[in-house]
Amino acid sequence: MIQAYQGHFKEDGRFIADNKIVKLPANKRVIINVLDEIIDTEIIQSDEEEIAKRREMVRSLKGCLAQFEVDLAQIREERITKRGLL
Repeated sequence: MIQAYQGHFKEDGRFIADNKIVKLPANKRVIINVLDEIIDTEIIQSDEEEIAKRREMVRSLKGCLAQFEVDLAQIREERITKRGLL
């Protein structure tokens, strides 16, 4: 299977594609094409800041919801009942 990624390498050697760190598989043959295009570091920085904000938002939501006990089986059963499938 062939996988293709478009992104950039950071100074520490990590590969970033679509604002996600991509772990390249070990012991596989790879072909890397280095293009002459320069990545705008301001855009990269703003993307990383946006990702950090979203992660903090998720952490705060998890903290708010931690006090509630969720029964997934009950929720599924209620949804199926409402649809008339039970």
